[in-house]
Amino acid sequence: MKPLQDGLAALTTAMADVKTSLGAAAASASAALKPAVEGVKTAFSELETAASGLSADTLRQQAPAINTALRQLGTATATLATTLTRSCPGR
Repeated sequence: MKPLQDGLAALTTAMADVKTSLGAAAASASAALKPAVEGVKTAFSELETAASGLSADTLRQQAPAINTALRQLGTATATLATTLTRSCPGR
């Protein structure tokens, strides 16, 4: 996904796909993983909010909030990765 080349419609579609996948992951996550998966879902929701109404005209204005949301999403996914690593048998 290259937003500048692919456009906002492709970004919107990609975000919808991620949201669907996160919903499926949350529904099938074990009790040990659920809090970390929910953290990713929450962070992704914040990214959706930050990117809501995004257009070429609003990109500069929304960029700081999107950047913050992406950093929070990165932290949440790192937490999930750590939780997954610790939950794997034989480690």
